[in-house]
Amino acid sequence: MTPSRIILLASLFPIAEAQAQAYERARPDGNILCRSSRTFTYALATSTGHPTAEERAAVQAAVNTWRQAASSCSDLSFEQTAHVTDGKLPFADGRALIVFRPVKCADVVPDNDGCYTDGSCGEKFGCWSHESVSVVNAGTTWSTATREIVGARIELNASSGMLTTVDGPPCPQGTIGSDCVVGDVQSLVTRSIGEALGFALVARTDSTMSSRLDWGDTQTRTIDPGTLQGLCELYPRGQPTPGCTNVVPPDAGTPDAGTPEEPPPPKSGCSATPSVPLLGALVLLLGTRRRWLGL
Repeated sequence: MTPSRIILLASLFPIAEAQAQAYERARPDGNILCRSSRTFTYALATSTGHPTAEERAAVQAAVNTWRQAASSCSDLSFEQTAHVTDGKLPFADGRALIVFRPVKCADVVPDNDGCYTDGSCGEKFGCWSHESVSVVNAGTTWSTATREIVGARIELNASSGMLTTVDGPPCPQGTIGSDCVVGDVQSLVTRSIGEALGFALVARTDSTMSSRLDWGDTQTRTIDPGTLQGLCELYPRGQPTPGCTNVVPPDAGTPDAGTPEEPPPPKSGCSATPSVPLLGALVLLLGTRRRWLGL
């Protein structure tokens, strides 16, 4: 089935004081997103030197955090599929793809390359195309007709030296070391999986889904009570996800669910705001982008 349109939308959230509040569902255009499948599939994209053994372990720990939380109240399961080679990665095949970008596009892309025009440099060269001081860019793809989440992309900036996988104290503000924490991979992936499950980012800093990550913070490695409540309510064991009664599985009506047709690149007039950069070497703000498919 050929998509009729793609719109890129970047959502950036303000900083607010931590306070108790319920989870929020993603409503990028005012309507909730849904995931009908109770199997969350994900894959790692391989590129030169990445993911490292430590990065793989951090990703697995993030997945296990969600798996353990779901076991208390939900039949949601998590399944890793075969690795994919970095390059032109699919973004609407039902999986969440986790990609470590080892170099900045500015360092490898020729000045006259056409990818600057259509925004495809990251895919074409396997590079980080967002702000150089950002650490993550998470994207969700969904059908405009059914509200079904049909894919997700989690890009991590491995070119900046700010990604860390150690269990240690925060690095001194504004510095990066090998035995201390700056941008914790496990925390970043845990939060990004939440987006792929249909959770919205929130302003409060004590939430797994916080739009802000303090320098050296690892608290979002865990699922906070509000997000756990949301997981139990959105994916209740033996019951459908609320508000998703009209959602159809992404493979319905297609001849081959294993090889969905790749949507076209963004058209002119569409926009994408890059991830939010490091602010004053004190706070890592995390951006998100969402892709709409006219299915």
